Amino acid sequence: MSTGFQTQWQNAGTLQNKTWEASLNVPVIQRRNGSWSMRFSYDHNRSLITALNEPPFFGGVSEQNAGSIFKFAVGEEMGNFYGRKFAASCSDLPAPFSSQCGGTGSQFQKNSDGWIVWTGGHALGEGITNNLWQAGLVSCVKNGVPINAQGLAACTGQGGTVNAPWGTSINWGTPIVIRDSTGSARQLLLGNALPSFRLSNTQSFNYKRLFVYGLFDGSFGRRVWNQGRQWSFGDFQLAETDQVGKSVADAKPLGYYWRVGPQESSGIGGLYDVLGPNNNSVEDASYVKFREMNVSYNVGPVRRVGDWTVSVIGRNLKTWTKYTGFDPEVGFAGGTTGSSVINAVDAYTFPSMRTVTFALSTKF
Repeated sequence: MSTGFQTQWQNAGTLQNKTWEASLNVPVIQRRNGSWSMRFSYDHNRSLITALNEPPFFGGVSEQNAGSIFKFAVGEEMGNFYGRKFAASCSDLPAPFSSQCGGTGSQFQKNSDGWIVWTGGHALGEGITNNLWQAGLVSCVKNGVPINAQGLAACTGQGGTVNAPWGTSINWGTPIVIRDSTGSARQLLLGNALPSFRLSNTQSFNYKRLFVYGLFDGSFGRRVWNQGRQWSFGDFQLAETDQVGKSVADAKPLGYYWRVGPQESSGIGGLYDVLGPNNNSVEDASYVKFREMNVSYNVGPVRRVGDWTVSVIGRNLKTWTKYTGFDPEVGFAGGTTGSSVINAVDAYTFPSMRTVTFALSTKF
């Protein structure tokens, strides 16, 4: 009989952190009855894995499909997102298909969403008028006849000729997942959950009994997996899937967003992309926030009692961002890293609240 513990904490590796910080104080006005000053701050930090006492592995958080989104290996930065990529430039396609990619009349063209799609030489706006959305480019042909083979090795092994990128069938007008020679989707770097740098600016102003303070801060270069948006593609609950008001040339079928082609064993493709992180849903979450404002007025004694101050304090007053979720400042605690800063997954997380507080204080 033996007793003990199921897990053990060990020093599994080494992180190298490099941080740069800078600040600047600017006393704009300094007078007997008032002053105005500004402070600017900058910081940049990166955490690099320099040693790891076990083979490289993937980890994440316990949200659906989020358990293997970060790669841990020597040379990797903490917070590196990995997932699937849609082809966004002609160079993303393998030869000889990359040479067939370009402008009008090319076999592969860039659509209005910025993705490289197969058009067969037709114009991008002919999908509905020429019933092209039903067309497909087969993966492999032998003596001019399509054969059932997915992947380069499978195609050439049957004496066939590769007919589509990476020997994988694709549909007309739909985004193309970057794959390897077996036809499996590659796991590629999508960005980092830590910001490239952060900036902040504080403003302090007082005139006689009036005091005003404001704080702006910004985070730039951070990536967030907007899982809520990606999930909505599968449920058709996203404004992007609504084709009302679009022309016949610009409208896309539901399959563009969800069920597309034989590429995935589950039959689910499109921008929903089997609900895994990709370069469409891992978004730039840079932002600038009007983080705090405090306006206070010192009333003084009231009937010779106390020294009273009235204040109005606002927090999270305004956010400027191109991020499509509710709030770019999101994250989950726990998981492999244990850090909500690194676990940048937006899975229906409640956003930061905007608050306004009225305060009355005194001293005796």
